[in-house]
Amino acid sequence: MIWTFSLKPVRRHWRLWLVLIILMVGAPAWWREVEAGARGGTNPNLVWYVKTHQKVVALTFDDGPSKVFTPKILSILNQAHAKATFFMLGQAVTAHPALVREVSRMGMEIGNHTYAHINLKVHSPAQDRLDLIRSQDAIQAITGKLPTLMRPPYGAYNAALIKVARSLNLRVILWSWTEDPRDWANPGVAAIVSRVVNHIQPGDIVLFHDGGGDRSQTVEALSLIVKDLSAQGYRMVTVSHLLNDAEPNSHSPQT
Repeated sequence: MIWTFSLKPVRRHWRLWLVLIILMVGAPAWWREVEAGARGGTNPNLVWYVKTHQKVVALTFDDGPSKVFTPKILSILNQAHAKATFFMLGQAVTAHPALVREVSRMGMEIGNHTYAHINLKVHSPAQDRLDLIRSQDAIQAITGKLPTLMRPPYGAYNAALIKVARSLNLRVILWSWTEDPRDWANPGVAAIVSRVVNHIQPGDIVLFHDGGGDRSQTVEALSLIVKDLSAQGYRMVTVSHLLNDAEPNSHSPQT
């Protein structure tokens, strides 16, 4: 028996074969994107979380300091022997210098969250630079320390902002997508707690707010969250501490 091979079926269904080839070639990369996308993006210039086998997480607070809510948050953290990173607004820093000094004195980390909570993505690089410098100067004048981390309001960024931040020796820190309790919307204490403790993983960066509105729910939820995380064996540290605890060359999801 003589076997023959015809290309007619291949020609007839060439579109299907093309799709199959593309899927076979792109599948590994696609799965890597899905895996990375669960907790954060893949831009090497940004940090959403770190890879670590240590049970450490970073609690972060935006939009403060607030003379009403920040002291309550500090008290909760202090009782739990926990540290955190506060991404402060320069205008709030200027308004509450004693509180800023207290945050620093307690060993908490202070990061730059712009001076006036502007959307850095829609401003020019020159405007972004001036705003960030203004906030840097305000924080340094009160604490004697120059921030090395910044978080853009709304999580909005572009290539120009990343370049500006790098020129100021500021590392851009976002947050783990699975660890955004959306506390700014006041969804209820139970919702804030469950959105954090039900998804927590080593190396996560958790987003909270201590300013910008009524943060009573955040304060109440935080008290429950730190107890739960402590019971699970987690240590709550600053972002810089978390970065130092990361596996070598793993400060970004794609490494």
